[in-house]
Amino acid sequence: MAPFQTDDRFFTKDWTITLPFHPEPNLKFIRLTPAETAAFVRFAEGAVSPPNPTSTEAPPPLVPGERMQKMYAESRTRHHALDVFMSLEGKFVGWGGVFEITAPNEKPSVANIGIRLSPEVRGKGLGKVLMQVLLRLSNEVDADIIEAGTMKYNTSMRAMAKSVGLVETDEIKEIPGQGVVAELLFKNIEREKWRDLDMVVEFKDQIASE
Repeated sequence: MAPFQTDDRFFTKDWTITLPFHPEPNLKFIRLTPAETAAFVRFAEGAVSPPNPTSTEAPPPLVPGERMQKMYAESRTRHHALDVFMSLEGKFVGWGGVFEITAPNEKPSVANIGIRLSPEVRGKGLGKVLMQVLLRLSNEVDADIIEAGTMKYNTSMRAMAKSVGLVETDEIKEIPGQGVVAELLFKNIEREKWRDLDMVVEFKDQIASE
C-alpha cells in the first residue's frame, strides 16, 4: 500500500464535503471560515453541552468565534486546526473541530476533537457521521496525537465515541485558564483507520474524490 499523502488544500483553500454513502443528499460538511463567525456564535448559543444533572454550576463556556478566526488564519501555514460546520437543508446544525491544544513546538503535539450539535438533530445519528468526518480530517492535521474528551455525565458523547470504536479512559483533563474540560479521555485515537472514508471534497471550483 502506498504511503498516505496529506493534502495541503484542506488548509489553504475552503471546501465542502459530501458523503456518497449517506442517504441524506443535502447533508454537507463545510470549512468554517471567519465569514460564518456570526452564524457560528448564534449556533453555539443554542448548542451548549448537556448540563450536569448533579451540579448547579453554569454550563461550560461556548467555543468562542475569536478562537476559530485565529486558528483559521494560522492554519493556512501551520496546518494545525480545522473547523467544520454541518449543514442540513442549508441550515447550520452542527460544529466539529480538530485543533492542536499544545503550545507551538511542544512535543508530542496533541490535537483535540470537539463536537456540538443543535438540539433538534441529536439522536438521529448525525453526530456519529460528523465524528467520522473529523476522524478522516484528523489525518491531515499536523499533530502527533489525536484525542477527544468529555464529562462523565455526557452520555450522548460517550455513546457516539463508542459507536466509532473509541475507548474511554477515566482521566481528568485541565487546560490553563479553563480549568477541568474533561473527566474522560479518548486517547491515542487510531486516525489511520479513517483515511479511506468515502467522501467527495469540493475545493472551490474543483472536485476531488477520495
